[in-house]
Amino acid sequence: MAQQQQEKTSLFGEAAQDIIERARDVAARLVKRASAADRERELPVENIQDLHESGMLTLAIPRELGGVEADLITQMTVYEIIGGACASTAWCLGNHGVMCTRLLGMMGNGSHPYVQSIVNEGALIAHGAIPAGTTRAVDGGFISSGRWPFISGSNRAGWLWLSTLVPGPAPGWKPASANAEPPKEHNRWMLVKPDAPGVRIEPTWQAMAVRASMSNDVVLEEVFIPEERAAVDNRPAPHESWLPDGPAALRVPARSRPWMPAMMLGVAQAALTETIEFAKPMGMSVGGRPRTSMPGNQFAVADAAMAIESGRAFLHQEARSIMAKAAAGELFSPDDINRMDMAGLVARENAQAAVDRLFSIRGAHGLFETGNFERYYRDVRIGTLHAVSTPDGTRELVGKHLFGIPADVQPRWG
Repeated sequence: MAQQQQEKTSLFGEAAQDIIERARDVAARLVKRASAADRERELPVENIQDLHESGMLTLAIPRELGGVEADLITQMTVYEIIGGACASTAWCLGNHGVMCTRLLGMMGNGSHPYVQSIVNEGALIAHGAIPAGTTRAVDGGFISSGRWPFISGSNRAGWLWLSTLVPGPAPGWKPASANAEPPKEHNRWMLVKPDAPGVRIEPTWQAMAVRASMSNDVVLEEVFIPEERAAVDNRPAPHESWLPDGPAALRVPARSRPWMPAMMLGVAQAALTETIEFAKPMGMSVGGRPRTSMPGNQFAVADAAMAIESGRAFLHQEARSIMAKAAAGELFSPDDINRMDMAGLVARENAQAAVDRLFSIRGAHGLFETGNFERYYRDVRIGTLHAVSTPDGTRELVGKHLFGIPADVQPRWG
């Protein structure tokens, strides 16, 4: 009921409900493959095809370029739906969606051929955000070698987008003062074809959560990247938009990160729904009384439901606020992104707490790999493990903001 109410809050027209219905249709197919995908540690090709044909790969691409152009609230609803069906698919979709925005913001009109490969061919972007490798400039481009870990969706990617450091200042660098020295290196993002000579994907993702996400290592050995595929990282401030002149639906703060908390709420919601259905006909292993008659189980299901609902409400509240500003053409402030950081962390931690609480109803049955709950229990944990949004890192940013301390102040204890 609450999720349906949230869906009606989109500020960007009648298309939102159609997008959500398409996401539900896709989810109905994904859920049938989820257990086998998890067991085989492989994202089905059919999942990517379903995402492509439904337009889910273009959520963050403007309509004028052939995309769906979904606003922040609609995207969150989609990620929750897909996350509840198959967390590994949602994880890859979320990473891809973020990269669609960065591709447009970083490369401008130069991104259009790659955007069209997403729109027309269903090309998935798999990325490595942490700069790695050794990259040097050569005539017409760069040559790069090295290893990039945690490249989600790597084996199903149409493009690998890898962050690296290149010696020397970025083109057009200007000193901020008379005494400023040029930087020794600058950050570029390299678009690489997975089947290019010298590119190798190593199956290193033998992990507990999102097992089918194929978040493997990508290795480059003297790979040439043309200049036009090696964009300079020109990221805006966290509260500024990658697409300040783009459509209002996509004009959101760079650090909005709507996908991860939303998909974790989807995992938790699926765990809650299935646990309620599990408990209704089941008796207790000791004593035989109905599981639903036990006050402890009633408390557990209530706690889980309240954790999910409160996390979702906070998250959508802040998304509505940001979308209202975007629609009005107002600039975002650091406070906007600080509140999104808070809402995202609350949603992720509440989702994990909800699934943990539901384990008491399942008892030993929750350990069996023959059902879905054990997978939900594993998958929801990755929501608090992502390097750029760890709980302590987020709390530090939020706390500094509330104290009026710049985010980059060092040392931390000073």
